[in-house]
Amino acid sequence: MREIPYRTIGNRTLLLRVSPPWEAAGSPAPAAVFYHGGGWVKGHWTQFEPQAARLNALGVLTVLVEYRTEGPVAANEDAVAAMNAVVERSPELGCDPSRIVAIGGSAGGQLALATAVLKLPNTNPDHRPAALVLLNPVTNTAGEFPVGFGRNHFNDDDHALRYSPLQHVDENTPPTLVLHGTADSAVHHQSSVEFVEKVNRSGGQAELVLYDDQRHGFFNPRSTEPRQPGNPDDEYFERTTQEMERFVRRMVANNA
Repeated sequence: MREIPYRTIGNRTLLLRVSPPWEAAGSPAPAAVFYHGGGWVKGHWTQFEPQAARLNALGVLTVLVEYRTEGPVAANEDAVAAMNAVVERSPELGCDPSRIVAIGGSAGGQLALATAVLKLPNTNPDHRPAALVLLNPVTNTAGEFPVGFGRNHFNDDDHALRYSPLQHVDENTPPTLVLHGTADSAVHHQSSVEFVEKVNRSGGQAELVLYDDQRHGFFNPRSTEPRQPGNPDDEYFERTTQEMERFVRRMVANNA
C-alpha cells in the first residue's frame, strides 16, 4: 500500500492509501475510491480495507481516502480534492481516469456523491466518477431522521441544501448502486428509496438492494478472523461485497 499526500491543511497532510490490483494488467486499471463513514466527525480510512482487498482481486486499483473529520464542509472539501488528485495523478497511479467508481458508507456516501453531483469549490466536471456504490448513504442533508441526516451541521436551510445530493441529481448522475438495511435508525432506508426513484425519474440509472431487519453499518465485517465465504458472522459483509463486486465488474472492470 502506497501513501500519497494529496492535501496539506495547516500542519496536517492528508493521504491517499493506494493498493494496486493483485495481478498487473497490461493497461491502466479501473479504480475504486473509498470514503469511510462516521457522520463527518469520526471514523477512519481503514473501514473499507476488507472490501478494497476484494476489488484488488478483481483487477481494480483501490484508494482509501483520509479526510478531516471536522464536519461536512471540511470533509467535502477533502473529498473533492481527493478525487481531483486521483484523476490528475492517474498516470502515476496506473489507473484509468474514465473508469473510476466512488464508494462510500453513511456520511461517506454523501462524500462519494459530492464528487459526482454537487457543485462545490474546486469541483471539476471532468473529474466525475463513472459510477457510484453507496452503503446506507446520507443522501439528504436538509432534514433529520427519518427525512434525512445532518441538518444540525449546517448554518441554515440553504447551506444544508448545497450539500444535499438528493436535490442535485439529474440525467448526468453516474450509474449508482445503493445498499441499505431496513432497520437503520441513523439513516432511514426510505431516504435511499426516494433517492433511487429520483435518479431514475431524472433519466439516470440507479438500483437499490434492501436488506430486511439490518441496522446501520450492517455491511461491516463482524468477525476478526480471516473473512472466509460462508462465515455466518460475516453474512452481510459477504452479501454486500458480492453486490459491490458484481456492479463494479459490470460498470468499470469489465475488461479487468
